Amino acid sequence: MAADRAAPVAGLAAWWSRRRNRMTDATLQQWLDDSLPWRALLNASQRTRHLAHTQRLLQRLHLHGCDGLELSPRMAAILCGLAALLCLRASRPMPQLRAVLVYPAPFWVPQDFPDEAGLVSDEEVLHSGLSEDNGRVLLAWDEVEAALAGAEHNVAVHEFAHQLDAMSGGEGAPVGAPAQSWSDTMQSAWAGFEQQASPVLDDYALEGPAEFFAVAVEAFFQRPQALEEGHPSLYRLLADYFGFDLRGLCFSARG
Repeated sequence: MAADRAAPVAGLAAWWSRRRNRMTDATLQQWLDDSLPWRALLNASQRTRHLAHTQRLLQRLHLHGCDGLELSPRMAAILCGLAALLCLRASRPMPQLRAVLVYPAPFWVPQDFPDEAGLVSDEEVLHSGLSEDNGRVLLAWDEVEAALAGAEHNVAVHEFAHQLDAMSGGEGAPVGAPAQSWSDTMQSAWAGFEQQASPVLDDYALEGPAEFFAVAVEAFFQRPQALEEGHPSLYRLLADYFGFDLRGLCFSARG
């Protein structure tokens, strides 16, 4: 597994570059419309921008299937489309993101952080997603599919949120966030969560500001109605930041 992770990841970026003239915008748009229910809640201008950002990511990113997974062009479009949803207001979609490695299922990764004694264990940890400081994201495809079907968690959105956050230092306040209102709302939500369990946010959010942001973004995309009911100020903050309201989201409408 470690050798596979370290392998060159030219993957579908080269495929897309060679064959883009054969791939119509209509085909890509159909894939996105069929697979990403969030697009139905975007306005016409946002859908056009989302398509363009997805195309840019497909052209630029290294996408690679690992552990025997064959990453199809449609799978690549879905992954880039998910990333593009998080940066519709940006002129360039996630410029620091450089590679996405996709496994068929949760994967084992060696630990590289020391414990309280300063020692690094040689045991591996099972992950369904991982965001690395070098601009690389690792995902389990079965978890991505579950999110597209309406599961409460979305590992792709979670890890792409970390990449978005990393652009501003990885402290839970992404580039372009309004400093004072962002800080006030996040601190208030954090304090409330510490006092009482959240009906929608996973306890993992309390690992730190970066995880709180990623978990909140994940809830915004997967459980928007529940997030708005349980944390209305947090929901409004994220809706304003991303530029769209997801309270009408319906996964069951997708085939």
